[in-house]
Amino acid sequence: MNRTHLLAMLKKEFAQIRRDRRLFPLVIFAPVIQLFLFGYAVSLDIKEIPVAVMKERHDGYAEEILLSLVSSDYFIIKENTHSMKEMEESILHGRVKAGVVIGQSETNIIIDGSDNNTAELIEGYFEKIFADNSNSLGAIPEVIPMVRILFNPELETVNFMVPGVTGLVLLIITMVLASAILVKEKESGTIEHIFVTPLTSSEVILGKLLPFMIIGFFDLFLVVGAGIFIFNVPFKGNFGFLTFTTFPFILTTLSLGIFISTTSKTQQQAVMTAFMVMLPNLILSGFMFPIENMPVIIQKLTYIVPVKYYLIILRSIFLKGAGLKILWKETLILFVFGFSFLFLSISAFKKKLS
Repeated sequence: MNRTHLLAMLKKEFAQIRRDRRLFPLVIFAPVIQLFLFGYAVSLDIKEIPVAVMKERHDGYAEEILLSLVSSDYFIIKENTHSMKEMEESILHGRVKAGVVIGQSETNIIIDGSDNNTAELIEGYFEKIFADNSNSLGAIPEVIPMVRILFNPELETVNFMVPGVTGLVLLIITMVLASAILVKEKESGTIEHIFVTPLTSSEVILGKLLPFMIIGFFDLFLVVGAGIFIFNVPFKGNFGFLTFTTFPFILTTLSLGIFISTTSKTQQQAVMTAFMVMLPNLILSGFMFPIENMPVIIQKLTYIVPVKYYLIILRSIFLKGAGLKILWKETLILFVFGFSFLFLSISAFKKKLS
């Protein structure tokens, strides 16, 4: 790859971006508007929630609690732990959504609050179960169920939504911008100039991607900053790690947008195709609807949705303070997505050049 060629391509792209008056409001105002619009989430019922159990007593009361949980269809006992540290580790790593500690004098409930809507539902289910079984569970009056929620103890909706909106903003902005890059050159007739230059297909694609990757990171800082300083969303993670994990996600969305632009004939067709691709990403990502509540076959489809993994990363960094040790799998998957779509877009453009 020729460095001089790439720098010349970058200079040309930045000049075009500066001349595009429609780009500034899209980059600045659209993310902020979306941040305010998506202030509320939609919750649906969830069943078969994985929970961990720690028993400090082994009498009829403990068995009655477990029977009440299992027979409710809301919960599945996934793990039996022997310490609070072990239980909180299970919740931190996402193996379970809640923990039940059956103590000598009280029963405690610990809930993963990083997903606000799901946490509220789980808390309601526990309260319902204890209320429905109050006669049998009330046989020992000194036992009082206590609920404790981790990571988002106040169950603030904005704490759950802002990380999700961050992923949504990056998806929409980067994919819409990238989907119109090359097809815009076709319509204006300037793409022929690219064909006669000594630029390779890799240099053209990278030259197109890098300016919009910078725009993507700008929007990341804008939305995260607004979430922290305007909406007071707690940020417990490392900002450097957030930036690192955002790179493969932006690479994925931009490369996919470039591929759409390469295969489209008009800007209208490109933008429509981009929105058709974004819609299943939004629905299947867990942004608004719990993946656990979807049919099994649909849940399997979510494995090929890049936004799903980025939202897990965002919410875990924001609310749990998780790092690479916990999120390495999601990070690796995003890198695979990113470079796969980059290769796909370069290959598609190489065919156009030939």
